[in-house]
Amino acid sequence: MALLKLHHHHLLLFPTRTLLLSSSFALRHCLPRKASWSSCSSSHSAAAAADEWQMGPQASSSKSGPLESGLYLVATPIGNLEDITLRALRVLKSADVILSEDTRHSGKLLHYYDIKTPLLSYHKFNEYQREATILRRLKEGQVVALISDAGTPGVSDPGAELAKLCVNENIPVIPIPGPCAVVAALSASGLPTNEFTFVGFLPKHAGSRKEKLLISANQTATQLFYVPPHKLQLFLNEALPIFGDSRLCVIAREMTKLHEEFWRGSLGDACKVFSDRQPKGEITFLIEGKANSVAETPSDTQLEHELRALISNGHTLSTGVKMVAEGTSAKRKHIYALALRLFGKKIETEDSTE
Repeated sequence: MALLKLHHHHLLLFPTRTLLLSSSFALRHCLPRKASWSSCSSSHSAAAAADEWQMGPQASSSKSGPLESGLYLVATPIGNLEDITLRALRVLKSADVILSEDTRHSGKLLHYYDIKTPLLSYHKFNEYQREATILRRLKEGQVVALISDAGTPGVSDPGAELAKLCVNENIPVIPIPGPCAVVAALSASGLPTNEFTFVGFLPKHAGSRKEKLLISANQTATQLFYVPPHKLQLFLNEALPIFGDSRLCVIAREMTKLHEEFWRGSLGDACKVFSDRQPKGEITFLIEGKANSVAETPSDTQLEHELRALISNGHTLSTGVKMVAEGTSAKRKHIYALALRLFGKKIETEDSTE
């Protein structure tokens, strides 16, 4: 059973199931603007609950009330069109303009929910050219909503720089939470969730990719990557020798869509399974963190491999030694001695230039 708190502290008693099913009617016809659901008969507790559940200062407490001016970062579905919040729909309908990564793609979502708000393209190729126009609109008091093709704007998608610019200009930036591929994949992966690192898309340059993978392989936290389907085999070929073939991984593909798939196994098995299989759809790739073993000390061969990779990628020897020391249990003096043996002349050159 649940209690519904109305004006003058009158209480109506409803079965909980009935209350949930008829909440929209109650909100329209029974509740005052800042009323709330409460399972406690105490007026003090009910008032506290109202304060806790009422809408934030950037959003009107009325479903039809005007929004305050600002940049609204609105999360949209990553596949299934039903995965969108009521608040997100209200903001998209109420905004003066919606910034969209791909107006044709976003148009399908807006059409599905009968949203008539005008779209303005905003993507990585024009975001700097759009800044002046967007700032002018915001300073005029307009409500600007930003959406990406899927998920949360600013997370491996356009939006981070615009949010930073608005913060610097003291323009409100309001997050409208919702779908996010990283969180969805992590929650269903079966890998540890207490600590994780979101790496995102790897760089285009092979040396930079190797450097990122080396850093990730030495972390104890679960590692998350975004991998385009046509680059999955390349990713596996580069990750396998660095992470090792026994490290567990999860390949989350087409999440929330009809052909959703979670493939689980070792990196070695993944290389075999996907060697002749070209999957479709965006991939979130998760790799378990490195086992936290105090006694495990890398061999000189492993240390040499990491040093050579960092040096060949343009790092100085001193920086390379520091990075290897931070990522392994080997002592810095030993790594420096190893570097001296391998690149003695280079160290002397660096010392003389400093």
